Amino acid sequence: MPSAGTHRRRTVRILAGTATCGLLIAISTVGTARAETIKLLTSWGANDKPSYANVLLFKKNVEEISGGNIRIEVSGPEVVPPFQQLQPVVAGVFDVLYTHGAYHAGSKGLGLAGDAIDIDIKKRRDAGVWGYIDEFYQNTHKLKLLALGTQGTAGYHCYLRRPLSDQNDWKGRKIRGVVSYHGVIRALGGEPVVMPVGEIYSALEKGVVDGACMPAAGMLANKHFEVAKYRMEPTFGSTNVLFLINMGKWQSLSAEHKQMLLNAGAKTELDAQKTGDEILTEERAELAKAGVEVAKLPPEKATLVREAWNKSQWELAQQCCGQAGVGLHELARKAGLAK
Repeated sequence: MPSAGTHRRRTVRILAGTATCGLLIAISTVGTARAETIKLLTSWGANDKPSYANVLLFKKNVEEISGGNIRIEVSGPEVVPPFQQLQPVVAGVFDVLYTHGAYHAGSKGLGLAGDAIDIDIKKRRDAGVWGYIDEFYQNTHKLKLLALGTQGTAGYHCYLRRPLSDQNDWKGRKIRGVVSYHGVIRALGGEPVVMPVGEIYSALEKGVVDGACMPAAGMLANKHFEVAKYRMEPTFGSTNVLFLINMGKWQSLSAEHKQMLLNAGAKTELDAQKTGDEILTEERAELAKAGVEVAKLPPEKATLVREAWNKSQWELAQQCCGQAGVGLHELARKAGLAK
């Protein structure tokens, strides 16, 4: 018959085993709790390679930097139309929004002013431009900036169904462009027409519009070269995009995960310029093969376009955001990042 001491030893072993199981369960629970899924809503679909490239870069950087602990789940404009995406992210239906400031200009889209700011990523951060935009979105929309990236270094261009006029303008023509393009379109005598990217092909094909303005790369991915055979040079401005996270989601994250997202955002800003330029180089070669011709603006018209672009971006920033737009312009000018 076992002694009392044997009973005690067995009891200790059982308790120790129970404690070990409990510890393993606790460790497993902590590991599960640490894993995060971030629901990202993008204004551009995978078919728009130049725009969607930033989504892929951000997703890759987040998952690599976090060692797979943060997973990005992507939904696109087929779920929520581009111009209607701000509110679902503010409301927390999605966690992160990848968009352009012009897509929510009517709801205080200060990010659109980035298109008139030089694309020196480090200098933007050092001068406080990045932080200024971040603070604005936090205070105004309850969204925190994770990245203020670009789609390469070339900025924007416009393309046409017919060549430039003898006066090198678009007088009397209807040109698609969101609000940020309107200054340029009017400067060249055109009439702005606002429509989502997904409607441009049909509008060009049917002659509803005579041309369209978009980022420098994208004409190939959207197949617009099939219905518009002239692309304008030189390009103008810089194509800036925002990654914004819902503040409720942000505050729920651990300090470690917050830093991982910020690091991934900073890396995406740098990676995107190189990737964007590579995509544009490939696209231009393909467009030339497809018979797309370059409509070259003379120097005085090119200067007119650049000046109209910069002027209109800062006017829009002031219209949408009042003193915040003025303050951002002053900050960027003092840093030598804007005119």
